[in-house]
Amino acid sequence: MSVKLVIFDMDGVVIDSEKVYFRSNQLAAEELGIKGFTMEYYRQFVGAGTEHMIEKMTEDYGDRNLVERFVRLSMDKIYPVVEAGELELRPGFTELSAYLRESGIPFTLASSNYRKDILYYLDKVGVRDDFKRIVSADDVVEAKPAPDIFNTAWEISGSPAKDEALIIEDSHNGILAANNAGIPVIMVPDVIPAGEFEREHTVAVLDDLVCVKNYIEKENK
Repeated sequence: MSVKLVIFDMDGVVIDSEKVYFRSNQLAAEELGIKGFTMEYYRQFVGAGTEHMIEKMTEDYGDRNLVERFVRLSMDKIYPVVEAGELELRPGFTELSAYLRESGIPFTLASSNYRKDILYYLDKVGVRDDFKRIVSADDVVEAKPAPDIFNTAWEISGSPAKDEALIIEDSHNGILAANNAGIPVIMVPDVIPAGEFEREHTVAVLDDLVCVKNYIEKENK
């Protein structure tokens, strides 16, 4: 497989944000008296977008108003952490993005976050200018695991043959979305470990983005 396009997920792939999100969610849950918000419960929302979280938590807790307050409070608790400089790039992003630029391989960001939040986070870790093309929740009708976000990213990036594009993901929902889009996907695990499903539905499970760089170099020889 020759790689002619790379599509990055953001949370847990470009930036080490999932742990920050989870902690802010936990603090908000404690403040509002929402029980059972564990890492195991949180994992189902990784990569799926805010609307999915609201719908599922409303189903589980029976109070949409409470859930919407929880989401707003969680966001309020994220910003001080980010402003304190605790948000970091995931290992290997600098090396991988430099290699892609030097090799003339276009790369695009496709995230279930809203655009204003994407730009804020990318700015805080100093890579906002790295991404010339960004697809956000604002640009699609359905979030992951629907394929919309990856199909849109592929379309605005020149539409190479889908088997010559490569998605980098860290979540079950993201891998499903990539599969639904018909685009090969690599998993770089973060808060969700790779299980049987992830290994069967990806072209590789790799430790970090430096390993992804090495994988692409080998494929493009």
